[in-house]
Amino acid sequence: MPLSLTARPRETAGHHVKALRRAGQVPAVVYGHHQSAVSIQADAKEIDRIWQRAGRTHLVDLRVEGQPDRRVLIRELQRNPRNGRPLHADFFAVNLLEKLTAEVPLVLVGESPAVTDLHLGSLLQTLNMVKVECLPNDLPPQIAVDVSGLGAVEDSITVGDLTLPSGVTLVSAEDSEVVVKVAPLRVREEADEAAEAGEAAPAGEAEAGEG
Repeated sequence: MPLSLTARPRETAGHHVKALRRAGQVPAVVYGHHQSAVSIQADAKEIDRIWQRAGRTHLVDLRVEGQPDRRVLIRELQRNPRNGRPLHADFFAVNLLEKLTAEVPLVLVGESPAVTDLHLGSLLQTLNMVKVECLPNDLPPQIAVDVSGLGAVEDSITVGDLTLPSGVTLVSAEDSEVVVKVAPLRVREEADEAAEAGEAAPAGEAEAGEG
C-alpha cells in the first residue's frame, strides 16, 4: 500500500519555527533535480508515522496544498536529542525515470551453524549499509544477507557475495569488503578482558601516584 503524507506550504522561518513546533508542526523542505527548494510544514505525528514505515528507502506520495503531488524519499529527519521529537525533515523529490543513489541497510537472515549448532564463535557484522544505484521504483528497503552457509570459524560473506535485486547496482564498494564473519569466541573473550583491564588501569595508576 503506497505511503502518503499531506503537508502545507510554509512561510515561517528562523526563530519563528519554535512556535510552529509547539503547535505540533514540523518545518521541512522539499528539493530535487530541476526544481527549487520548497519550504513546507507537516504534522509531527504523521511525519513520525511515515518515518517508522518508510525510513530512507521507501517512496512516499507527498501532497502539498496548492502544489502538484510529488514522489519523495525522506533524506533526513532531525530529532531533539532530549525528547526525540522531530525538528526538521528533508524530502528529496525523485524523477521516476532517472536513477538515484541511496544507502540501503544490510539485514542478516537465517542462522549460522557455526554459531547456533557448533557454538564455535559469534557473528560479527562489520558492514551495515551499502550505497546502491537504481531507478526509484527499484530501490529495495533492505538487502538480505543469508548467514546459513557460515559453518566454520572465520567463514565470511563479502560485498561480492551479496545478492542484489534486479536493476540495482552497488556504488563505490569493494567486492572483497567483509559484511559479516564468524569470529572465534576467544577473540570476544580477549576483547572483554582487555576492556576490563583498561577500565581498572586508571584507578591503579592513581594509587601508584599517591604513593
